[in-house]
Amino acid sequence: MPRAFTLGYWGSVARPTGLPSGRNETLCRQKTRCGSAARWLLSVVSSSGHIEVAHVSHVLPDGRTLLDDVSFRIGEGITAALFGPNGAGKTTLPRLVAGDIPPQSGTVVATGGLGVMRQFIGHNRADGNHAPMVRGLLLSISPPRVREAAARLDAAELAMMERDDEGAQLRYAAGLTGWGEAGGYAAEVQWDACCAAALGVPCDQCRWRDLHTLSGGEQKRLVLESLLRGPDGVLLLDEPDSYLDVPGKRWPEQQLAGTPKTVLLVSYGRELLAASAQRIVTVEDRHVWVHGGGFAGYAQARAERISRLKELRRRWDEEHEKLKALGRTYRQKASCNGDMASRLQAAVTRLRRFEEEARRSKRPGTRASGCGARRTHRQARRDLREPCPDRPDRLVRYRDLV
Repeated sequence: MPRAFTLGYWGSVARPTGLPSGRNETLCRQKTRCGSAARWLLSVVSSSGHIEVAHVSHVLPDGRTLLDDVSFRIGEGITAALFGPNGAGKTTLPRLVAGDIPPQSGTVVATGGLGVMRQFIGHNRADGNHAPMVRGLLLSISPPRVREAAARLDAAELAMMERDDEGAQLRYAAGLTGWGEAGGYAAEVQWDACCAAALGVPCDQCRWRDLHTLSGGEQKRLVLESLLRGPDGVLLLDEPDSYLDVPGKRWPEQQLAGTPKTVLLVSYGRELLAASAQRIVTVEDRHVWVHGGGFAGYAQARAERISRLKELRRRWDEEHEKLKALGRTYRQKASCNGDMASRLQAAVTRLRRFEEEARRSKRPGTRASGCGARRTHRQARRDLREPCPDRPDRLVRYRDLV
């Protein structure tokens, strides 16, 4: 007689009824113990971690440098906001932290488990295919071990539906054991609470619901509920308040302000930034700087920083102009007196080292206006293209002095 199958709450696809006694019952008891152990392990996982980005650079396919020697650290339990103009690298930097793209140079470290919410909900991690069901969405943001165990269990259940023999049943029992060991049953308890909070129904009533029947706000709320309740200690949130109505935006503001997890979020919502952000990581001009306070004092801090950079640049330009004037003076004297050639060479060497040191140390005064060092070289070439007193027919070029 063919065996009957029912869709059970704890199963992933289908659950057989009337399994034979003996070894299968023993495996089911082991599954229950493993599930309890997994829930205990999840309960003692550290609630936070940290993010550390060190000397990371990224060049776009067209050759433009998007990020140049970027370094920052977000400590445990800190909620930081990634801020900057469009095209500065706010999307690329979280992708580097999430491991979607490898850093071309430097290192990226995230401890405590990493949970990621994409800007567009309903897409899988790598291939961009739509997750058709609510269960698929919840699995896509679960830890890798849970996703892998779910895939094995689904394959075993489908195989047992097609061919109900002892080998298929043993593979199914092994899949159940792996699902419990990976923390799958604890994840299902969490999903039930998330669905009840975000959608108003338990998970067993909506797990097979088409994801596209949910509004954008419902999808965002469901993902946020799962990530905030989940075991990952570090969260990357790309525009968590988008698609939410005004009452719905108040909930992530309260949750992110009180979460013990480490959070790096990208948002243009001033209310969300003011309520939850403890640090502001600004991406601009290929570099990153960190404001150590909240969003309320960010505008003043940025204005003060720009003022300091302008002053450093003014001092650097003054010193640079003095060195160039000294080089021109010795060049004129050396044209009439050969004994001044050594002083001319010393002045040229001093100018070259001054510019190389600025490029090597990436001083704020040098990069404040973008490609400051490269513009300095172009300006130097223009300034030094002037007639030589003893040979009016010859132009003295910058490379001749350097």
